Amino acid sequence: MKKIFLIIALLGSLTVNAQKPDLADPRLDGIELEYVGRDLAKAGAYVYRDLTYFHLFASHIVGWNGADGCFSYTFPDGNALWSFADSFTGMVTEYRNRNRSANLVRNAALVQTGEHSWHDFYQLGEYVSLDPNDRGRYGKLKTWLRHPQASLTDEQINNGETDSNLLYWESDGTVIMRDGKPIMQLMWGAVDNTMAGRGRALTEYSLEGKPGDEGYMKLLAHYTDAELPNKMNGFVMESADGYTYVYGNCSNGLGGYPTVARVKDHDLLGHWQYYTATADSDIFDWREDLDETLPIEKRRISNDWAINYGVFKYGDYYYMVGMGITGGDITIMQGEHPWGPFSKQYGLFRIPSEHSVTYGAFVHPQLSRTGEIVISYNMNPADITRYSLNADGTLKEETQNGFARNFNDRESADLYQSHFLRIFNWQSLYGVENIGPIEDPNKLLW
Repeated sequence: MKKIFLIIALLGSLTVNAQKPDLADPRLDGIELEYVGRDLAKAGAYVYRDLTYFHLFASHIVGWNGADGCFSYTFPDGNALWSFADSFTGMVTEYRNRNRSANLVRNAALVQTGEHSWHDFYQLGEYVSLDPNDRGRYGKLKTWLRHPQASLTDEQINNGETDSNLLYWESDGTVIMRDGKPIMQLMWGAVDNTMAGRGRALTEYSLEGKPGDEGYMKLLAHYTDAELPNKMNGFVMESADGYTYVYGNCSNGLGGYPTVARVKDHDLLGHWQYYTATADSDIFDWREDLDETLPIEKRRISNDWAINYGVFKYGDYYYMVGMGITGGDITIMQGEHPWGPFSKQYGLFRIPSEHSVTYGAFVHPQLSRTGEIVISYNMNPADITRYSLNADGTLKEETQNGFARNFNDRESADLYQSHFLRIFNWQSLYGVENIGPIEDPNKLLW
């Protein structure tokens, strides 16, 4: 009889966990949501597109107006940094395309001060021109952080050209306190014009004052030879155990298995450790050096793969969100420690076919309001085929390059953007209680 009551109690618990989210919850005030489906196993999670955050970025018309890469970090003053990799800048027309003044800078950043409109985002970096009569340069930005060995001249940069021989793409970062002052640390990956890796770098920025002040997000240091974990270019997570963890992947064909490194006392300039086995043992532990010749199974912290990992702590467990190859599913895994091992993978969302080439799923813990996971992913339009009639009535077929569509198509400025999801009731996948919003790990440091 006791077993029967236990089964009934468990079923009742699962029924409660599978309930739809309460969209009337006042904590969701101001967020516009569009229902797009359940988790892939229809096991209880509900997926909504976050139109509010999409429009906060997609409504920019001058300066930065679209990008891929989408990391976010909360500052002690309540503002947040959003950093991006390749970014479109210039002027968006009334038809929402970029065929007037436009260029593609290699990285960019915005400081968010509110959630009301794109006016709540302060643009970092230098403009090429803010003269509306200078139609060829108006609204264009310069790349926020140039590689010190980039080849363009000042004249070319001031004309709106951007580097391609050597450049930086942003990685994740953190905010630390040093001598009682907050400092933003940001990691970078250098690449050449073939997209081959050319090392790592770290920058530090002042957070004194407020957005718009001369010293706010002023570059304090640029370390081109800092000891940084190689191939660990993903999400940074602060932990209450006194370590900062950074996640990357070791490649296996089209996939990537997660790996992890950590640094004590949270300062990214500290000495890193790597969680691996050894050539002679399958026992994982923290090592002083990363042996990149080790087989993948001696470096990975999960048997399931994805890329662009994001990790957060919720209750007694850690959760890793990732996305497969371009257009792959967004997934979630669970582990007992920041180093996993992560398992019990569930599919959360399958990118719709109309979004075509998608990649780079990133978690934004600080945006969670009721316990939901907030995820962004990037989109690049695919090639499309258009049909028309020749003068003799025969059918004419033309293929339009997908990347060119970012400039010319009507509403093309809404394509190369970060698209946002809010996934409610994901806790039911693991039978854990919803204990409220996901905590922002950066707040552990303040």
